[in-house]
This record gives sequence, structure tokens and C-alpha cells, in this order.
Amino acid sequence: MRILPLILLFFIFLGCSKQSYTLSELNLNLNLDLNQNANILPDTTLNIKSDKQELLKRYFSIWDNGFDVNITDAMWAFSTYTHQKQKYYGESQILRDEDWFNKHRQNANFAAFKTILKPAIVLKDTAVRSFPTNERLFLSNKPGEGYPFDYLQDSNLEAYHPVLISHFSLDGAWAFIQSDSFTGFISSSDLKILSNNQANKLRKSKFAIFIKDKIAIKDKFGTFKFYSRIGGLVPYTKVENGNFITPEGYKISQNIATTSLDLNSQNAKTIINEMLGMNYGWGGIDSLRDCSAFTKDYFASFGIWLPRNSKAQSKIAKSINLKDLNSNEKKAKIIEFGIPYATLLYMRGHIMLYTGVIDDKISVTHASWGLKTKNNARAIIGRTAITDIEIGKNRDDISNDLLSLVESMNILAPNPKLALQSSYDIKFKNNNIFFNNGESMPYESSNDILNNPGVKDMFALDYPLLKPLNSKLIDAGRIRNEQFFSTIYGKNQTSVQANLTDVVWLKNSLNQTIKFSSINGAAKALQRVSDELDILVENEPNLIIYLKDIGGTFKYRNIAQTNRLSAHSWGIAIDINVAHSHYWLWHKDGYQNQIPYKIIEVFEKNGFIWGGRWEHFDTMHFEYRPEFAALYNTNGK
Repeated sequence: MRILPLILLFFIFLGCSKQSYTLSELNLNLNLDLNQNANILPDTTLNIKSDKQELLKRYFSIWDNGFDVNITDAMWAFSTYTHQKQKYYGESQILRDEDWFNKHRQNANFAAFKTILKPAIVLKDTAVRSFPTNERLFLSNKPGEGYPFDYLQDSNLEAYHPVLISHFSLDGAWAFIQSDSFTGFISSSDLKILSNNQANKLRKSKFAIFIKDKIAIKDKFGTFKFYSRIGGLVPYTKVENGNFITPEGYKISQNIATTSLDLNSQNAKTIINEMLGMNYGWGGIDSLRDCSAFTKDYFASFGIWLPRNSKAQSKIAKSINLKDLNSNEKKAKIIEFGIPYATLLYMRGHIMLYTGVIDDKISVTHASWGLKTKNNARAIIGRTAITDIEIGKNRDDISNDLLSLVESMNILAPNPKLALQSSYDIKFKNNNIFFNNGESMPYESSNDILNNPGVKDMFALDYPLLKPLNSKLIDAGRIRNEQFFSTIYGKNQTSVQANLTDVVWLKNSLNQTIKFSSINGAAKALQRVSDELDILVENEPNLIIYLKDIGGTFKYRNIAQTNRLSAHSWGIAIDINVAHSHYWLWHKDGYQNQIPYKIIEVFEKNGFIWGGRWEHFDTMHFEYRPEFAALYNTNGK
């Protein structure tokens, strides 16, 4: 992992100086303002089902993609850390001279770069180093320097982590590897090279995830093998008497590992409590955690993959720019859109987990060294801790609290508010929706979710967007707040009709003109669908039978046997060929479907939902609902 830019950014957070300091200035501890127990954190409705597949795919992709780093990037540390550019020191404050750098450069053996290219796994928690040595490289003992800021400490990897070996050092003691997130040197004794058969067998294994740290794992003879690490994957062949049995026969108690852990507030607090109080460790030095190691391991315990450094993590999922806002505006934005336990807050060189509001204070959990003081000393946190995001605000010697430095917020959970705001011309403030015509309405739930749902209720069920046709039927999308859609598309038949526009339906195949709402990109989305289906039909003519003789688009009416408006009333729904469709009120024998997935996929990729996924099925029905595509990070608009 290339860490020079991170080091430079980190010092903006931690600070550095050329002047000297007294012992008292070097040990300014920052008092934590919150009780260090995650049980003080709020409960939420967050519930993300655990799925390790993306995590496993990321980890094992290194074996498929090959060593995709060039030699210049691989050797970045040797051009960055030189005695000509800077004075560096070792453990005993002895200057690292030219011979020292040359010795390690020669031992790195980059003449053999990419000559091995064999899959391997890590055998125990191990350091990943920029040079092939455990010797330290420090700048000085000034604040923000010295231990734990060893410039050669790149990261660390836990047992069973897949890597690809490029080559070995000249002395054979180190292997230069690539993982899912970085490259570096690992002690050869901490690796096991696998044959292709062994590698294939391993990746097909069942896996559990560690949810406790520092539990000694031993073989059947009681010999220590490695320590558990939260978020680490462990393969197993069977479960026996409450233990996962690994391929080597190690017994891993189900108290310290699990096949899946859903991301909800209770599980989040459990994982946070396991890591609270751990000493801060730059680059994972001594198997400790820095800010991005904490967030990476935290999310991995729920099966969610993150890259290793803070800047890369800040670009994952949905990002909201906070850089140009004042502190009050930042707080309002975080509270409005942030999802506790699934939101990251980023500042240059540092990243934090948003963990909700406590007594009107925004809480964050993070692994932090400390805050820079006005005289370039440090107010030390030095551990993984729960803090107020404005910690240090009331201290005269601290210029900038954390909040003032926060630049962005990224949300790793589906966020209905963001989905709605990105899909419609609306804004949120204080849990209210504001439309562009000046009207507003509350963003809330209702006690009558079927007949009078709130806007929040529209996301009560998870729509299985782009999922296989055998997915569980669920009425996601049938829940509509009439006030919301009427304010956007028209409050009566006349106003809706005034906003209808022409769409040419399958121009090359049918050349039929139909009406659809011009509001909010609905007609443009249907035209994209039509154009793509036209190409599809050209290649597969048999599909035309489902798309000709359509049932219609706009018709101002209620849903059958209800007093609720149909989506057709707003000009945002189309029924394709009725003769080849099935509807729950017409077909009492249970669910049936003839519509091919290829047609459904085209609609869903362009912001539509399909009635054939509903428990109350309507397989002819496609409805423009871009918020569901936005919710799941697809191209909905």
C-alpha cells in the first residue's frame, strides 16, 4: 500500500514541527467526554443482512487478477525513504545511514519481481513492511513522530488472508506480496504457498468470520497457532459440538466466530465494545489498529469489504461533500442523512465511524492518536474510543476540533432519504420533505401502511432489484404515498395530462406512440427502455409477443377493489401485453409468469420496478420508481 500521501495528510491531523518540546508537552492526554462503553450508543432500526460473498470475492480476486502492480509502484518506498531526502532514525535514535538503505534495497531483490506468482495464505497475524525488515524507521521523537509512527509499517494481515507472491528477498526471509488492498513484504515463515488445487479447494470452502480479538487458536496438541482478529475469515469443514473445525483440525468456538452477523445496532455495539480501548497502532504496528484498520475490520465482521486507507474508504458507496459547510451545517447534514453504525466521516488523514447522537452530541468511534494543539504538541487519545465529534472544542490550546476538519460523509447502507433526494426534485430538512413548488410534507411512517402509508413506509420492504426470477415475492413498491406522487406528477387528471409527452414504443419493430409523464425523467427513462428492447427484439424476434398490443400507460383510476390511486394515474406505469401476463385477481391458482428476465432486466436497469416480483403479482406492470434503483446504487435515472 502506497502510504506516503497518507503520512503527509495524517500530519495535518496530528501535526509536526521542528522545534523541541518538554516532557509535559509530549504527554498531553485528551480527556474523553463519553463513557467508553458502546451500550451508551443509540438503538436504531438499521438491519443489513450479512453476506460474505462480496468480501470473499474481493479477497480471492488477487489470485484471478494476477500481480497488477508495476515495478515502479512496487518500489515506491525505496524512492521515497532515502537518506538524501530526510534524516531517519532507528529504534535507539541512531541515524539510518546510506549503507542501511542500500542493504535493504539490495535484499528486496526486485530483479526477481513477478518471478514466483504463486497463491499463498497468511498463517498468523503478520506485519506488512515497506522494506524487507522489522527494523524501525522514524523521523524523530517530536509530537506526531517516533513510536508508533514507523514509516516502514505498511499494514498487517490476519491468518488465512489470501495473497499472491511476487518474489522472495535475497536472504529468503521475506516475500513480496499483493493482497486485496496493498503490496508489501511479509515474513516468509508467516506464509503458506498453495498449489492450484489447494487454492481452488480453499476458495470453495465454507467460511466463518471472527468476532473477537486476541483469542489463542491452538491445534489438537495444544500448540499455539495464531490469534483471532475481528473481521478475519476462517475456513471450516464442519461444525461439531459448538466449534467450527478448520481443514487443519483446529477448533474455533462459535463464541468467537460466526457464519454471519447482520449489521444492526446491537451487533454493532458488540463489535465496537470488543475493540474499544485498544492502543492506537499506525499502519497496524504490533497488530494494533489505526483509523482505517478499525473501520475495515469493523465492517468486515459484517461481511462488508473496505479498502485499507482512509482516503480510499471515503470513496466507498454514497458520498456527501461536507467540506464547504460550517460546523452547524455539517451537524445538521450528518444527523439528517447519516445512518449510525453504517456511515463514515472523513477528514484528511483520518476516518471515523458515525455512531449516532447522544444527548444532542454527535458521537464517533475511531482509532485516533490525538489532536494537534496550537503549540504543535498533541492532545493524546491514543486508542480506539467513542468521542463527541467536537471533542477538544472547549480547550483553548486546540485550534480545530474534529467536526471542523470533516470533509465528507459516506454511507454504506441503503439510505431512503438520499435515494429520494437523488431521484426527485426534493430536499430534506429536519425530517421534512420540501418540493420545488414550495410545498412540504413530513418524512414519517403511518399506522396504516397499506391504505395510508407515510413516505418512509415506501421503503418498508426490500425490492429485489435485478435479482433472479425465483426470488421471494414481496410487495415492495406497492406501498405508495399519494400526496408525495401527486405533488410531483399532478394532483388531478387534468394536471397529470398536461405533463404527458410522447414516447415512441419500439420504433423499429412497432413504431407505436404512447403517452408517459415528462416529469422527473419518466418519459426519457421509458424511451431508453424502448430503444434497448428494440435492439433486443431485433436479435431475438420471439420476444416481440410480450411487447406488442400493450395494455396501456396513463389512465386516471383507482387500483382494483381499493380507493387508492394506481400508478397509471400519474402517467408513470406501463402494462405490456396482457395476453401473456398474469394478475393475482385473475389467476387464483397461484403465481405464474411468462415474461422473460431479459425484458425485466432492461426495465429495472432504467429505474422501473416490476409487478411480477410482488406477492400480489401483476406481471404486465412496470412502474417508474427510480428511488429503488438509487437505493441499491444502480443507474436509476
